Amino acid sequence: YSAAALLAIVFALPFAWRVLVHREHGRWEHPLPAFYFAHLELFLGNGCLGIGVMMLLALTLERYVSVCHPGHARPILGSPRRAVALIPTFTFVLYIPIIFRSQIKSCKLIPEGVVIYQRMEDTDYVDHPLYSIYKVLLEFIFKVVPVILLAALNLRILVVYRRSCEKRRKMILSRKTSGEEDPRKFAEERRLVLLLGSTSILFLVCVTPMVILNVTLSESNLTKYPYQVFRAIANLLEVTNYSITFYIYCLFSEDFRNTLLRTLSLPSSTPARGLVKPPPPTATTTITQHRSV
Repeated sequence: YSAAALLAIVFALPFAWRVLVHREHGRWEHPLPAFYFAHLELFLGNGCLGIGVMMLLALTLERYVSVCHPGHARPILGSPRRAVALIPTFTFVLYIPIIFRSQIKSCKLIPEGVVIYQRMEDTDYVDHPLYSIYKVLLEFIFKVVPVILLAALNLRILVVYRRSCEKRRKMILSRKTSGEEDPRKFAEERRLVLLLGSTSILFLVCVTPMVILNVTLSESNLTKYPYQVFRAIANLLEVTNYSITFYIYCLFSEDFRNTLLRTLSLPSSTPARGLVKPPPPTATTTITQHRSV
């Protein structure tokens, strides 16, 4: 998931450079960059975004099974290696038709005699009814359905987790004589609620504009200034979704922060979960043990 998010951000950089410098059709003196922007730009960028969505959905499904159905907790897609191999393959196969939506046109400038290459949209291909249906299905698979499933599964996880925490809280309170609850006992519950809620809301807000953009993307709409502004905002929100997830986990997950600090070899203010601080040094007594022969 992290690799897909990083690659999506990396592929967004040449996209932004092309829009700012070369505009929509471009003007390249070499065929190699023209080929990339005509055939691979959207394929690689959208493919990595789709992989990130599918990886997030797979992680949420595993979390749902382990929390809500602990008796049947097993990997849904098999081993992690199989999931990591199947999800990118499935995603890139579905995005293959995008490779053919544009073509390269060569033009010879007069009187310089320099040949330039431009990216032109294949209007016959894009306006075909089958491609229109394909675009709608693509948005349903990678945007609409994941948004609905993530919201429903995370909500169910929160409900089940809060119930289990409430039962555990009652058991602990029944054993305590003072009847007071230690607020640190259930801080993890609040962090989990904030983590799942913030990631779900962030995904919903940042991905929804791209659904509208990808369905309505066409040469005629690209000539309209308001549509270009909407396009820039939608692309920025989708990239932001993958950029800010790291900071959300750092903010709401103590385990994530401790792991990050250990990875960076920085001292942590609190011990990692599951690790016990060593006791302070005390005076030692030497004991001599005699063995009998």
